[in-house]
Amino acid sequence: MPNESLLIGLSQIGAVFAGFMAIFIALVQRDGRLDPVAGLRARSILHTSVMTIMISLLPLVLAAAGFEAEMAFRGAAGLGAAAGLVLSFEGARHQTKLTTEQKKSTGMVFNIISWGLTGIAFLNAIGIAAGLIGIAYYTATIFLIVLVSALNFVKISLEQWL
Repeated sequence: MPNESLLIGLSQIGAVFAGFMAIFIALVQRDGRLDPVAGLRARSILHTSVMTIMISLLPLVLAAAGFEAEMAFRGAAGLGAAAGLVLSFEGARHQTKLTTEQKKSTGMVFNIISWGLTGIAFLNAIGIAAGLIGIAYYTATIFLIVLVSALNFVKISLEQWL
């Protein structure tokens, strides 16, 4: 399987982000409820972490099940796009529940970058699944998702501790 060690490494990065978020939520919730903006960011980090783990390991699982490498990547990209769409709608639903002031505090530029990277990753996954772009873009798609997770992690850390 091409890029097997890279895919495993990326899944580990996703697991680390998910673990950090679990610790963060436990520490913040000890003092009370997580505010809606921090909750939105935490949810985004958990979603992108789970997506990173899933789409990093799925091609390896499909290849182990007997699929050719290209079909494993395409199948994983299609499943990842579907799961990403569901998680994005869930995230958008929570974002619409924010008050006007809370929406302003999330930052327009940050939202454009975060949702933009998510959209590019989604389009990459659709393109790979449909065979419109090569499977070489698969790891780039995962990197975009990791970048969204990292950006949200930095933002939530700065907001909570500075």
